[in-house]
Amino acid sequence: MKKIYLLLITVCMISFSCASPESSPQVIGYTTSEDGKTDVVAGPDNIAAVWEAYIDAHNSRDTEGIRALNAEEFSAYGPAGEVVEGSDAHIDFLTEWFENNNPRWTIQWAISNTGENVNGEISDFLTAGHELILNIEGVDTTFYQVIDAMISDGKVVNFNVYQQQRGEPSAE
Repeated sequence: MKKIYLLLITVCMISFSCASPESSPQVIGYTTSEDGKTDVVAGPDNIAAVWEAYIDAHNSRDTEGIRALNAEEFSAYGPAGEVVEGSDAHIDFLTEWFENNNPRWTIQWAISNTGENVNGEISDFLTAGHELILNIEGVDTTFYQVIDAMISDGKVVNFNVYQQQRGEPSAE
């Protein structure tokens, strides 16, 4: 009987002595504005699935699927200064681009985060790295993109595309 009491006391002491885990979100960076810096914290896991479905719809040329994943006030900003406002303009842009360049994306990594948007409101974002293959004048050319997308209620609100074409090291 003494052993049972000793065991119970030990279990109680261990459980009371354990520190509870940190409940505040993990700060992973910051944004800046005229008002100073604001923390960016780790974001929700579920928005990565929205982005994966979005890229899958692009790769399968499913313009209705893309439209369904665009928010009502959709906008996008391309790497060469392109500005696309609204789903209709986005679908028009993509239809021509799909036909002329046969783009194909592979997601290489993704990071979910929550921080201030340009209006000072707290929003969820997914920043993702992609390999993009474009057919340019009959030649497949590889680019690397980082896309920062604001996602709300399972819809893509907007995104910015940053793109690089890597050179080859010199043979010297």
